[in-house]
Amino acid sequence: MNKLAGLALLGTLITLTGCEDAQEVKEDAKDKSAQMQEQLGDTWDDVKDKANELKNDESLNELMEQSKAMGLDMYDDGKEIAVDAWIKSKEAAGELTEKTKQKAQEIAQEIEEAREAHSQEQ
Repeated sequence: MNKLAGLALLGTLITLTGCEDAQEVKEDAKDKSAQMQEQLGDTWDDVKDKANELKNDESLNELMEQSKAMGLDMYDDGKEIAVDAWIKSKEAAGELTEKTKQKAQEIAQEIEEAREAHSQEQ
């Protein structure tokens, strides 16, 4: 009976030790979580501070405005170039169309002449 009681006591001690270890792990995890939350908060505050600094940086704002103006100028120039190219392509297409019509008429005339010559031979 003493052995059985000793084993039960030993099992209870192991269980209690395991519970204490689990409790320590749980508390340690809670502490680590709190530390991480604090570090994340500090990092987020740093990011917000840097963003505000950049937002209020005159040289950066001036550079952004210049970049925006240059982008708009390039867009306008690109539109003008595209319109000019479109107009030239239409003009070239018209010229090609006219040349194609002339060539088709020449070929039709040659065919007609060949038919007449062929019919006179027969």
